[in-house]
Amino acid sequence: MHVRNPYAHNPPDFRALAESYSKLAKFLHDDMTVDFTDPEAVCALTEALLHKDFDIDVELLPDRLCPRVANRLNYILWLQDLLDSDSFDSNDTNSSKPIWGLDIGTGTSCIYPLLGCRLRRNWHFIATDVDDVAVSTAAKLVSRNNLMEQISVFKADPGNSLFGPHACGDSHTSQHLHFTMCNPPFYSSSADYNASQALKVTPARSFTSAAPEEMITPGGEVAFVTRMINESIEMLRNDVNTGSTWYTSMLGKLDSLKDVVNSLRKRGISNYAVAEFIQGQFTRRWAVAWRFDGRRPLPDITRPLDPLPSTAIRGLLPPATGWILDLSHTHGANDDRLLDKVLSIMKDEFGDFMKLERLSKLNCETTHYITGYSQQGNVWSRNFRRNKKRKIEEHSDHVEGSRISESTGFGFRIFVEQYTSNTDIPQCSVHWSYGSDPIVFESFCGMLKDRIQRIVSK
Repeated sequence: MHVRNPYAHNPPDFRALAESYSKLAKFLHDDMTVDFTDPEAVCALTEALLHKDFDIDVELLPDRLCPRVANRLNYILWLQDLLDSDSFDSNDTNSSKPIWGLDIGTGTSCIYPLLGCRLRRNWHFIATDVDDVAVSTAAKLVSRNNLMEQISVFKADPGNSLFGPHACGDSHTSQHLHFTMCNPPFYSSSADYNASQALKVTPARSFTSAAPEEMITPGGEVAFVTRMINESIEMLRNDVNTGSTWYTSMLGKLDSLKDVVNSLRKRGISNYAVAEFIQGQFTRRWAVAWRFDGRRPLPDITRPLDPLPSTAIRGLLPPATGWILDLSHTHGANDDRLLDKVLSIMKDEFGDFMKLERLSKLNCETTHYITGYSQQGNVWSRNFRRNKKRKIEEHSDHVEGSRISESTGFGFRIFVEQYTSNTDIPQCSVHWSYGSDPIVFESFCGMLKDRIQRIVSK
């Protein structure tokens, strides 16, 4: 589960749930368990969890897909992480600035918009579906929870783009989405679904009741997300502002994740993220996200340490956006002015070409760091210095780096921590916050290591 998922270390207390939500009581056995093969019992449990833990009032249809709360919550929390990477330099990630998301295929439960808006007051959703029952039921749940100002439900036209446009009044248009999300049907056909069930060694421990359109889509989830990739590229061609949108999807099969990541890589999309959600002992889900602008997510999203990605997905991870320099064997590492010294030496050498600031982020302990950005990219390279010295960078079409474009921009954050939370090792860590070329980031880390070693050796 996601590290912030409240159910990760505190499984639901069925007795307490039944006391707070009487509808669940009749499905509770003497040993305080629930029969997960009973669709009505599963719906009652989901309703109880949403009611008690999130103040969400729903009545689910037993013949439609019943969302598992903890699993859906994993996805929402991961989306929060992606968006908070963009607002890292702000001390208030739950500010009043509106955040707009699109939930593609919201289903009868409208689970993602309801959870998202309960957890973040500034989140707003456009929720779409191609099914009339899903649209009408989702709209009723939005009204039932008094979230009409934050969630708009629309019926989507299968012939249009998955991303709109949608009639959202004057408050919003689909061209300014901060993120999109979906949980597409896993299977490509009834035969595909039956074959998947036949491969299971043991019977399913929970019953999944669903309409055919909730389980099956032409080509399966890979075809659906591939369509998302293609349409997101087309949107970028028509409007460069869509490059900042996080396009995301949940996936039900590991092989699907492999296919989707390969598709992103083939299209030259290196700014992506993957996640693995482990639910209990038997259920696993995966998520993938991508965007086109240069802003890079935090290192613990691209290469998480808690929990560590399984061996199965390590080869699918995106380029690292973090780097750590161990300072335990260097003189002067315990100097609490090391961050200021790093800032000073960088300003001396690169101040003409970089915007450099020292900032503070308020959390459980105030975090101080350097933030920097160079529109001209790799300004520490020998080639750049050579071109600068010869004063020909603006006059020659044949000298590398002579034509500067926004795509060459490079941004970073530098932290100097005396001790980590788990060890007594002082360290310097770097977050690659903006850019398109992982090799430039590696070069920057090498340059920074050299400068720090000069400082601490004095």
